[in-house]
Amino acid sequence: MTHTVEISLRIPSLRARREGAESPATIANDGVRFIKHVDLDAVPRPGQMLTLTIASGGTFQCEVVRSEWQEDKNMFVTACRYAKRSISEDEYRALIDAPDWQARAIL
Repeated sequence: MTHTVEISLRIPSLRARREGAESPATIANDGVRFIKHVDLDAVPRPGQMLTLTIASGGTFQCEVVRSEWQEDKNMFVTACRYAKRSISEDEYRALIDAPDWQARAIL
């Protein structure tokens, strides 16, 4: 039996070159989570590694921090963090541009 789970992904901040700027600027991602609904065989447990996809065909790994039932969404929400200490600008752009991921500001 599969379960639809909402992934709430935290990614690290990064330094990226801006067009027309001499030095790279910091893109802070502390207040942003990337959201995607996925079908899984079981609800992931803290510490488990998940391999997630981007519509462009790319994959990456993330570590499960916690999974909680959200009554208002009628599903489990799984908080994850990007597995690597840093994210490349190309990976970041692929995630931002992916139609299967939604960026949400957190309060």
